[in-house]
Amino acid sequence: MAPRPEPGSEQVKDLRVIRTRKALQDAFVALVRERGLEAVTVRDVAERAMVNRATFYRHFRDKYDLMRFTIDSLVADLAWRPVPADPASFTFEDVVDHTEAVLNRLAQHADLFRAVLALGGGPRLTLKMQGFVEEVIRHRLEVLGHVETPIPKGMIVPIFSRWSTALWSWWLMEGMPYPPREMAVYVVTLLRDGPFRCLGLDTRRLDANRGTP
Repeated sequence: MAPRPEPGSEQVKDLRVIRTRKALQDAFVALVRERGLEAVTVRDVAERAMVNRATFYRHFRDKYDLMRFTIDSLVADLAWRPVPADPASFTFEDVVDHTEAVLNRLAQHADLFRAVLALGGGPRLTLKMQGFVEEVIRHRLEVLGHVETPIPKGMIVPIFSRWSTALWSWWLMEGMPYPPREMAVYVVTLLRDGPFRCLGLDTRRLDANRGTP
């Protein structure tokens, strides 16, 4: 059994900081769901977390600083499935399962994410989400090793991350018109088939007339 940290030790202080920030974060998320971001005040958050305002300000400058911390924490906590060691075992359903897990996590905090997007916090959230997607794609490419691609790999990563993030943002701002599983299928289908096929265009003719750059 690990020894208990001594009172007043740095470990105890760190645990207190973690617990306090978690309490403030949970209170903030709950209040945003109930009232909307604009109506929530620092006093509201402190009272819900059962701390005083001085304690709040020891951790965050204002509610927007807390919002940024919360968004960063939520994005970092997004669940994603590890890429199989065997690339051949990575199926369409595997990607859909992975995407659904992310969408389910987003849906749990949809009110907060929508509030951030509506109040101009989109760029920060977008960059965080893109970074998350790029990490997953790079992991996938590392597993695949050397493989020929029709366009440079340096283009694939940012394109996929921006498409994915744009689709998730649209889904949230439109009030999640499709269940996470259905939306996951749409996202993966678009990423797999590309916009031409999804628009119903005859890509066989495009393939036949494609020149070599």
